[in-house]
Amino acid sequence: MSKVWWQLSRICSLAANAVLALPLAHPESRPINIIPLNQPPLLKTFPPKPEEQTRPGTGKFVIFTRESLRKPKRWDFIAGAWELIPSKPNVPITKRVEFCHSSWEARPLLDTLVNDERNRDQYPRFVRLQVDASTNFNYSVNLYDINYRTWETRCVWQGSRLGAFGVTKATVICENLDEWLSLDALTGTVRREVPLIPVAIDAPYWIVRKSGEKAGVWSFNPTNGEYIGHFGDVELPAGGYVETAITADGRTRALVLATVSDEWTGGLLNGIMVVQRDDHAEDIHVPIALDARAGSGVRVIPTGTSLAVTPDGKIEFSALTKTTGTNDRVWSVEIASGKILQSSCPHRKRPGPDFAIFDGVPTPAYLRPLLPSLTYFGRGGVAVAFLMHKGVLNKDPGYANCEAGVSPDGLHILYKAKEGPLSDFFIYGDLQTQQTVRWKKPGAIHRDDSMEFVWVETP
Repeated sequence: MSKVWWQLSRICSLAANAVLALPLAHPESRPINIIPLNQPPLLKTFPPKPEEQTRPGTGKFVIFTRESLRKPKRWDFIAGAWELIPSKPNVPITKRVEFCHSSWEARPLLDTLVNDERNRDQYPRFVRLQVDASTNFNYSVNLYDINYRTWETRCVWQGSRLGAFGVTKATVICENLDEWLSLDALTGTVRREVPLIPVAIDAPYWIVRKSGEKAGVWSFNPTNGEYIGHFGDVELPAGGYVETAITADGRTRALVLATVSDEWTGGLLNGIMVVQRDDHAEDIHVPIALDARAGSGVRVIPTGTSLAVTPDGKIEFSALTKTTGTNDRVWSVEIASGKILQSSCPHRKRPGPDFAIFDGVPTPAYLRPLLPSLTYFGRGGVAVAFLMHKGVLNKDPGYANCEAGVSPDGLHILYKAKEGPLSDFFIYGDLQTQQTVRWKKPGAIHRDDSMEFVWVETP
């Protein structure tokens, strides 16, 4: 699925979070929002003494919190950061940063909001915090740079919102709705100059426009910074269906597009497959059809479709166009000649996931049977599966009843229940040794406080 218009979906998600920030209640019973405006971005830090600093390469969990100040009929929170060091089980969970008053907890800049998901675990030193402004729909963002050895914390940028697209050659490409920005991942310097304007992701490539160009896009390798294939602009359907594919060499791109009306509720959908070739000025347009149903949040959910580059050099789109039948209709384009072909074949059911990789992290074989029912957790489902395997949990606790974090290598988990006897503890697990360690919950953290667990390593 193409991630064109990624920024729009990100804004909608953040707006929804803003709505949820205040409790739903009768206006007379709602707490008064006393979070200060125009406050300094950093309240205080609690750095370790030199002899307490962890050695380079030490893994630890950072617990980003939104801590309620527990003021009667007052809406006020402080965003904080706490340190849990698995290799030092006798050291309590220690508060290191109080960012400022906020209705949100801080999170790494390159978290789930990043467009190129391959980058989500890079540079956790850069931390993004939404800050309340005049209304809940109008917030700003503080961007911090944290040294997880000394816990030196500095605010490197403030502005109207902020999101990250991805990383290319140690440069984080960001946008704050008004302009594109570049963040030097080595120095923490934010600049208004960007080498390119991102448009979409056709993995493993970015689709971009060079700065200064007014038309056309390029396939771009973010690893080495190489511009590869050039393609014309394609008008995308607003609120319809978009799916893309790209060849391994980045020189041929395909888009499946379908437009739906506001009244559409599902059924057979007519669309078009566009094939773009780097060395050809004219695109190839192929009418296609697919069965789909209307979704919530996602307007179109296709039934039994596949868009792929075949080993024999074709762009191929197949669709199960009879929901009760067994045949696929297949439309294909020979890349070299541009020849268009149509055929049918028995329906090819896609194989299900084997859960060796779960939301981007590798998983041990002993957990995989438990994972199919925990996909709604995202990566945190690995933590839940591990504690169910160990018997610490006797059932799925439900997403809303816990916080869970997993290291990018899938070897370390942290879990915190929001209710019951486990709610007084943070539970760490090592998935290689299958050992668990419990830390007593600090008194300043309430069992219902919002949290985000992030694995970092001491620089």
